[in-house]
Amino acid sequence: MVREKLRRLVPFIIVYISWYAYALVYPYIGRWSVDILPHFLKLPLTSYHFEYSLVSWTVSHRAFHAFMRAIYRAGFAGSFWLLALYFVLTQQEKARRLATRFALGFGILAISFLIFHVHAPHVVYVLPERYAPNDWTARPEFVFPSPHCTLAFIGLFSVLETKRKDAIPLAIFLALVPPSTVFLGEHWVWDAVAGLLVALAAVEIEKDGRKLFKA
Repeated sequence: MVREKLRRLVPFIIVYISWYAYALVYPYIGRWSVDILPHFLKLPLTSYHFEYSLVSWTVSHRAFHAFMRAIYRAGFAGSFWLLALYFVLTQQEKARRLATRFALGFGILAISFLIFHVHAPHVVYVLPERYAPNDWTARPEFVFPSPHCTLAFIGLFSVLETKRKDAIPLAIFLALVPPSTVFLGEHWVWDAVAGLLVALAAVEIEKDGRKLFKA
């Protein structure tokens, strides 16, 4: 039984490693990605005043700031692995579907970043928050759509489909990840919106593919 459950984690391990492998080779294959930041900054909710005021408000409320920072730090790996473990342990028949959704989400993100990119608010503006330097696991181009938000929304949609009460804490955590990225200036509002759209696309593609194979 334990061995079978561990075997169900293999697709998740492959998907997760594949994303980091992509990040590792991105400097070579992403060199033709187009910087659309000048056009992006013409959108509402991207001004210096908006971002500085939002992050200043967050920082000034220490408890809220610490909470948002904790959610954000756990957001990427947590959205992926907490969901993977939850489905493997409680919804085995749906675990493979979730792995497929994550793979589709990462695939859409990978293609997007090869075509165009923008940079995070704290890279564009000087904001009143301390930010960790980017490294190969978090390329500065990996912003729009937000990988954090994409994983969180895929997980949230998948959890809500189960209609299980024991998944409520997990759903709350996932729902908090996108706001945390925005309140901290790690991502633009539009990064979260784009992450939502990518997640919707990944979920719908997985559903359509499943129906096609059943037909």
